[in-house]
Amino acid sequence: MTKDIKKSYSLIFVNKEDRKLLKQYYKWQISEDEKDKMSCAWVPEKHTEDFKEEHFEKFYQRMQNRLYSEINYAFLKENKTGEYLGFASYQNRNHRNYSIEISYYFPKENRRKGYGKILLSLFLDTMFNYKKMSLNKIYAETNEGNIGSIKLLDHFGFQIDGRMRAHYWFENGKIRYDQLIYSLLRRDWERKIFNIQQGISNDEETHLPTKVGLLSRGDLNSVYLGVLGGK
Repeated sequence: MTKDIKKSYSLIFVNKEDRKLLKQYYKWQISEDEKDKMSCAWVPEKHTEDFKEEHFEKFYQRMQNRLYSEINYAFLKENKTGEYLGFASYQNRNHRNYSIEISYYFPKENRRKGYGKILLSLFLDTMFNYKKMSLNKIYAETNEGNIGSIKLLDHFGFQIDGRMRAHYWFENGKIRYDQLIYSLLRRDWERKIFNIQQGISNDEETHLPTKVGLLSRGDLNSVYLGVLGGK
């Protein structure tokens, strides 16, 4: 499974000089017509297909401050075509409790095709095994109306920690959604890998003891992408 996936897809991490990837990111940003549904804050940018180089330059300069790590922005690339399908990023790194917040995005044409599982498998594995961070927790936020994102987080074993009521307002407040806060602890991730090794399904996981013991890096590398099949 791992070898097959890595033959087909790669994570490409963005550096500050990578104008090609940042230009792709910018084009996705300005062409997204549902951006307001992806944030609880006011979204100033308007949907447009009109790419202007001078506007990209401003965006490029702003991104220089966001690219503070060699791995905090990653694009999923299909190796055969060279096409970039979507991206994941992390922010809000906490050096005290060893946690980060993650987010992910796919343009409309690449949604509901299973790419989310591929991207998150690769990204979570990279984050939990990046020795410079030694993470204990990865968390994410979404709104209760984003069923696709909720299913994706559930698939990887994220647990819901809480909700902020009526936090997302759409159509001037006519539609209001709660914001959901999910987290995945290192032990949760290792347990997920352990269950894959043992051939245990998601439904059976709830009947198992919490402790499974620590897995080696070799164990993780050998099976982590099995979550794609939901074994």
